[in-house]
Amino acid sequence: MQSLPPTARSILEAARRVLAQRGLEGLTIEAVANEANVSRTLIPYHFTSRAGLVAILFDSLFHDLAVSVYGLAGPGGSLPTFLDWIKREADDVQSQHDFFELIVSALREPDLARRIAALYDDYRELTLEMAGVSEPVESNEGSPLQVSDERRRELAAIGSVLVAIEDGIGLQAALDPNFDVDGALAMVETMIGAALARLKNDD
Repeated sequence: MQSLPPTARSILEAARRVLAQRGLEGLTIEAVANEANVSRTLIPYHFTSRAGLVAILFDSLFHDLAVSVYGLAGPGGSLPTFLDWIKREADDVQSQHDFFELIVSALREPDLARRIAALYDDYRELTLEMAGVSEPVESNEGSPLQVSDERRRELAAIGSVLVAIEDGIGLQAALDPNFDVDGALAMVETMIGAALARLKNDD
């Protein structure tokens, strides 16, 4: 995101405000231009089209997610760190609203769906790192490690489950102010703690 020119970043920030206020249907080039106080010609100049702007909005949400992960976990992670992160994300109702507003549009637009699928690959890896279980790439001596196909499949499966947990709790918390996030997280710890511990011990 930092590689975008200042005007493009300003337009992107305005687009996020419009998305929060009016939803995806209200996210028009004219509305974003008015919010950013720029000429509407600057939006296709920087983002090609409205579809391009929506795609970059997704990228910015995933970028913020990555910054959140690394800011909280640093180079490593653990199950308590992962659970704390889910709670922080669930408390950020506006981010949940923006994320799911865009996800719905991705279900209707194949190009956007493919882009989101690629971003979810990164999301699963980030989530594994947050939980303290990731695929080792080299030994202590710095030489590349061979990882079995079975191990890769297992890591991919647990990454998918962790993402589903984070997304599901976030959605329920955004919909229901009385949703018991702490109770759900306690159950997550019970259900997946042993599986994560086994995966970590296999590293």
